[in-house]
Amino acid sequence: MSSLPLYFPPTYQLSRALLCAELVMAAYDQYEQWLAQQRPRKPEQFHWRQPSLEGWQLSAPIWSVLSEWHVLNESEPFGFAARDPQGDCYLVFRGTESVQDWLDDLDLDQRDYPWQANVGLVHDGFLKLYTSLRDQALLALDDLQPQARLWACGHSLGSTLSTLAVPDLLQRWPLLLLQHYNFASPRVASPAFANYYNALAVPTYRLVNDSDLVPEVPPADSDRWFYQHLGLPVTFTASYGGVAANHSMGDCYLYALNNPDAPMKS
Repeated sequence: MSSLPLYFPPTYQLSRALLCAELVMAAYDQYEQWLAQQRPRKPEQFHWRQPSLEGWQLSAPIWSVLSEWHVLNESEPFGFAARDPQGDCYLVFRGTESVQDWLDDLDLDQRDYPWQANVGLVHDGFLKLYTSLRDQALLALDDLQPQARLWACGHSLGSTLSTLAVPDLLQRWPLLLLQHYNFASPRVASPAFANYYNALAVPTYRLVNDSDLVPEVPPADSDRWFYQHLGLPVTFTASYGGVAANHSMGDCYLYALNNPDAPMKS
């Protein structure tokens, strides 16, 4: 079965999207190393073998410290910050590893975004998770002393974290060019917050596989709550016959970016 080529908006930088995707894969590798070390719960007990990137600086792992959210029961590493040899800095988040459980358990509640007044509602669970690691993430970037451009990136649940981080990054480094590349993002927020976010004019590109169920949750209209996607969608179709396969960062999304003329494996 063949697939149609990916269409990129004129402002989309494929090379940058590929770099962001590779960094997200490094965040997943960080998680795999944590599993292999028997899931140490204290950051000082985890020894991360960082990827070999000549001339780069990488922060220590950024940890969630959330225990009450049922999807993520205990503290674990969720990503890192990085600085390339040109001074560009990246904030990188992985997604959840249990896609089906996450789809089954996802709640719909919303609450006010707490760091800007009257900008709308966001998903309560995503906000709790971001709040648990927000200070660490901003400090990790601070330590790298951003001087050029800033990039936020994430996959799946990590896309919600990178999205909620964008207003913080814009406020903290207002003179730096900020862009956001994410992959397979679920809906994050209410239409009011989506309007606020889009008015920030931060270029935000949301790569979406039309066969992936995760970008369809939470539903746009659940009677009590309304959800809207943020940024500009960049879509492709790759149907592999399973929820996890259609959502995979490496085998689906990264493959599509590396093969934009035929984004589905034959």
